Amino acid sequence: MDLYSFMEPLMSKNPMSTFLNYRDLDIGTNDHSKNSYEEGSVYGVKYFNDNYARLTRIKTTVDPNNFFRNEQSIPVLSN
Repeated sequence: MDLYSFMEPLMSKNPMSTFLNYRDLDIGTNDHSKNSYEEGSVYGVKYFNDNYARLTRIKTTVDPNNFFRNEQSIPVLSN
């Protein structure tokens, strides 16, 4: 039995979400280019639901140079 099959009964169904402390690169990644907000929304909405846009604005204010980033981090808004 693989991880997905084991965890499927525990997943939220509507809306489909994911567990925050597990970085699931299969649901999307971000290369932090000019389209990073759209790329990040693929996984960001699954992790943070309606808070994704608000967290992106906060991240842009606190870390405008996007120093703290990984494949699935909150992106910063482009100027």
